[in-house]
Amino acid sequence: MADDKTPESVLVLKRCRTEDAGHVFGLRGGDILLGVNGTAWRGSVAALQKRILQHPAPSALSFQRKDAVFTILTDRADLGQWQAEPVPQTLAALPDTPETLRNWEIVASPRGGHDLFSTAPSLLALVAPPIWLAQSRLWSGLALFVAVCALGLPVGWPLIGCVWLAAGLHLWRNGVQHQRLALQLEGYSRAAIIAAASEASAMAGWRALNPNARFRFAAPPAPAKQPASELG
Repeated sequence: MADDKTPESVLVLKRCRTEDAGHVFGLRGGDILLGVNGTAWRGSVAALQKRILQHPAPSALSFQRKDAVFTILTDRADLGQWQAEPVPQTLAALPDTPETLRNWEIVASPRGGHDLFSTAPSLLALVAPPIWLAQSRLWSGLALFVAVCALGLPVGWPLIGCVWLAAGLHLWRNGVQHQRLALQLEGYSRAAIIAAASEASAMAGWRALNPNARFRFAAPPAPAKQPASELG
């Protein structure tokens, strides 16, 4: 009796053009979709779109590129041209997807350096604008905030409180755009978007894809330990 069972397949991005949604995330042709929201994916493109639409928040899509695995958060499946292919023997293990994932935008300089920032609104920006501005190294914005508060001192603390509240709301809504613009003025441009639970995890994820990546203001990765047999 013939086996009518359809062999399992995976979805592979065969092409990701500059006008495709996946280009924003830095996806490339050949990237293999490993899973969705922590579960291995073996469905069709239509089923993927349905799963994403049914999820109340952006879905975590995990991909394999050569030996590296990375995740993005997205609310759409039309990331490029998909194609179903047999499950490869070298398929990587599906990574854990913690509930605290955020998208981090990785930017690159023509000089070879990298930087990154979270694309999610910051609670710190809302409640403590000057601290967030300093943490984000937005020095001109911090100087403007201090100057406006200084001008409000003769009027009194109620005016400074209003300035604080207005600045917090503005940075909560537009802080990401300020960070992106500041980096663009320094010559940085977007290279990819990676989902991670923390800044350190996002850096590690990007270094897995680009081992020679150098992030400014970050300690270089520790060198790999040599086996005891090679130390002599």
